[in-house]
Amino acid sequence: MLNFKKVIFLLLYSFLSTFSIVSAQQQFQYNYETWWGVMTSVRVSEKWSVWNDAHFVDETFFIYRTGMTYHNKRDNVVTTAGYSWLRLTTPLSEGRLIRTEHRPWMQTIFRIPSTKKLSTSFRFRYDARFIQNIESGMPGDGFSFNHRWRFNNALRYNWGNVISEKTVLATSLLNEALFTTGSGPNGVRHEHRTHLIMGLNSGPITYSVGYIVRYINVSPVIARLNHGMVFWLTINLRAIKKSESPFVEFPGDHVD
Repeated sequence: MLNFKKVIFLLLYSFLSTFSIVSAQQQFQYNYETWWGVMTSVRVSEKWSVWNDAHFVDETFFIYRTGMTYHNKRDNVVTTAGYSWLRLTTPLSEGRLIRTEHRPWMQTIFRIPSTKKLSTSFRFRYDARFIQNIESGMPGDGFSFNHRWRFNNALRYNWGNVISEKTVLATSLLNEALFTTGSGPNGVRHEHRTHLIMGLNSGPITYSVGYIVRYINVSPVIARLNHGMVFWLTINLRAIKKSESPFVEFPGDHVD
C-alpha cells in the first residue's frame, strides 16, 4: 500500500526530474500546441485485449496506433505490442503533414499495490522508428532507422463521485523521459514530457482535459519548450461477460 511518505517522494521526483534536465546554458524556443487524442481498449478474453488509438497535434504530427495486449493472471502487469503509422511535418512543408513514419512498438505497464484513492504505475515503451528521409527540406527517398526508449511514471488520485453517483473524478500527474539511439540522423536525442490531467469517468468512457509541457533537447545550445492543452477521449469496452477485471486502462497508459 502507498503511504504518505512515498506519495511525497513520488511528487518530488516528478517535479525534480523535469527541472533537473533543463540547462541554464541553453537558448529556449517556446511553442504552443494543442493535443487531441482518442484511445480505445476492448477486452476480448481474460488474457487479451485489442488496442487502438489516434493522436493529433496541429502542424506537428498525426499517429494511428494499433496493438494486442496480454494480461497476466493478477492483471497488474500488461504488455502490448503493435504498429503505428505517422504523418509528420518537414522544415519546408509550412505545417502540412507530408512525411511518413512507420513505428513497430511494444510496452509493459506495471501497477504497484495502492490505496483506493491513490495509485501509481510505471511504463516502459520501445519504439522502432523508420522515418522518411528529408532532401532539401522535403520528403525524400528511403527511410532512416532509430530506437526510442521511453520511461513513464503516472501518479493518479481518485476524488470519487464528487459530481454525481455515476461519474468518477481523478487527477493524474505523468512524467516521461524519452531517449533516442541509433545511427539515423532523424529524431531528437532527448525529450521530457510532463502532463497534468483531470479526468471524468462515466461508465466505459473517460473525458480528460489537461496541460502538457514538452522539453525537447534539440542541441547542447538550443532547446524547445512546447506546451499546451490536452483533450483526450478514452473508451474501455469488454466483449466478454465475466467478472470485472481489476485492470482498467487509464488515459496515461495510452499517451503517445
